[in-house]
Amino acid sequence: MVFPFLETNLFFKNRVTRICLSLSLFFVILSFLLLYFQIAPRVESVALRYTIYFGIDLVGSWWSVYFFPLAGLVALILNFTLAHLLFLKSNILSYFLMCSSVAFQLVLTLVSFLIIFLNR
Repeated sequence: MVFPFLETNLFFKNRVTRICLSLSLFFVILSFLLLYFQIAPRVESVALRYTIYFGIDLVGSWWSVYFFPLAGLVALILNFTLAHLLFLKSNILSYFLMCSSVAFQLVLTLVSFLIIFLNR
């Protein structure tokens, strides 16, 4: 195994942990790849937010679309670090942190899809 400490750590042996971590990483990578292949570097601004009242109300540089998956990656690292620290004390709280991370990544992947559709 590449990382031997993963074999002895109870947190990473847990099935729920592995599933949540795999799904979260999948959604983060999917968001990055979607934005990388769909939003080309350009001089003009890209639309970042659309509301039904005002239309496009937030624009930015082409690279600012990567803030959404980056925020998801930061949230993933924080949630799984806290879940790892709390795993032996409270399994339920640890599971809640991991599942909420998956839900947050799913929402950010949907945001990436919407940004792509907004800028076509």
